[in-house]
Amino acid sequence: MLINDAPVLTRPLWQTVDPLAQCRQQLHKTAFAARHPLAGHPLFSIEALTKVAESACKRKGDVYVDAGDLTLADKWGSTPTPNMTIPEIIDRIETAGAWLVMKHVEKDPAYKALLDEYEAFVREIAGPEGSRLLSNAEMLVFITSPWRKTPFHFDAEVNFLVQIQGSKDLWVCDPLDRSVTTEEELEQYYCGAMNAGTYKPHAEEVARQFTLHPGDAVHIPTHGAHWVKNHDNVSISLSLNMEFPQRYGDAYRANHYMRKLGLKPRAPGGSEWLDRSKAATVYGLRNIRSLLKR
Repeated sequence: MLINDAPVLTRPLWQTVDPLAQCRQQLHKTAFAARHPLAGHPLFSIEALTKVAESACKRKGDVYVDAGDLTLADKWGSTPTPNMTIPEIIDRIETAGAWLVMKHVEKDPAYKALLDEYEAFVREIAGPEGSRLLSNAEMLVFITSPWRKTPFHFDAEVNFLVQIQGSKDLWVCDPLDRSVTTEEELEQYYCGAMNAGTYKPHAEEVARQFTLHPGDAVHIPTHGAHWVKNHDNVSISLSLNMEFPQRYGDAYRANHYMRKLGLKPRAPGGSEWLDRSKAATVYGLRNIRSLLKR
């Protein structure tokens, strides 16, 4: 929209709560708060998301749902899948005790445009050097029943939890606290055990707590263990994330194989040369296996 030939934004932009320079130092290291323009957006109404869910169901692995009174120590897939269709679950979400995840929502061009705005925001935080390490922006949508918990876990991506509707509490731990997330758990995660993170009772004492309302977002650092408890409302939220180069995970994969041989490998992050050497070895082995399968 133009007023007197000057551009005027019809919606507020993404913005950090703390100064940008401070958040640049914290990116994928420490949790920090942000604000976003997506609360109340028509693309995230229940009606619109029901159509999104129907499309996601046609893609293998792009919908996950469970229901039940989970504890923080439970793992993904530890409860039976509800005996209802996805549209039925959404229709009954207030009483279903469910947590519904839709992946790769950005396959719809309308949602991709919103994801592009997020990506530009993260790249601005990261700066030119940090931005070169990031790729593959992705949008996941969560629809959650009242009081439902999302158990303890950690992820590898640069991730923002974005609250669209309803409210919830989020706890985030220091990703370098090895009393919460161990080196062995990280190695297992990168070797395919997505449930590798195991809840420890003292995590609640050391975690940082956030309360999210519509318009709020929180950056969850790479490997930062976290969990969520929804309030007495239906929650709609997003996980917007970007990936790091594969070599970071390959260093953990190398350590996993070394540990199986009875060795005590050095944790990634202490030596860039050593990490690159480990990653190169795993990369080479991956290529050899690929050639042998042809």
